[in-house]
Amino acid sequence: MDFHQALAVTLAELTPQPWDYTDGSGSTLTVIPAGLREEPGHAEVMIRITESHTQAAEVGVTTVDMPGLLDALTARSSWRHATSTADELAVTPNDDGSVILAAVEVHYGPNARDGESAAEVRIPAGQRMPLVSALGRALDVARGWEH
Repeated sequence: MDFHQALAVTLAELTPQPWDYTDGSGSTLTVIPAGLREEPGHAEVMIRITESHTQAAEVGVTTVDMPGLLDALTARSSWRHATSTADELAVTPNDDGSVILAAVEVHYGPNARDGESAAEVRIPAGQRMPLVSALGRALDVARGWEH
């Protein structure tokens, strides 16, 4: 194992705690770097939005696609990401400086697609940059799991 691999393993093992934010309506956004070994570009940061005990959606954004999410949040611009399993994450800016993060998670069962769940959370202007920072840290950790 060379120095870069050892450093990547060490950083991955120092995985930060998930970052959580709850908006005024009670919807919670959780950012979690997935802790699985992956090929370069395939590690994921999981974005989970929970509106209630029965309504939640989680979408994995790969390290290749995360810079687009970070740019959209920083610039307050629209952005949409679809995974290979048809899950979707979208950023929609509002006039008051906030953004809406919306997730759609597709569920598959024995008879192909069985349905989907959707959830959204409003991120106010004051929480946008802390979210960008949390996503950046999660991206660094996810990259550490790539070999």
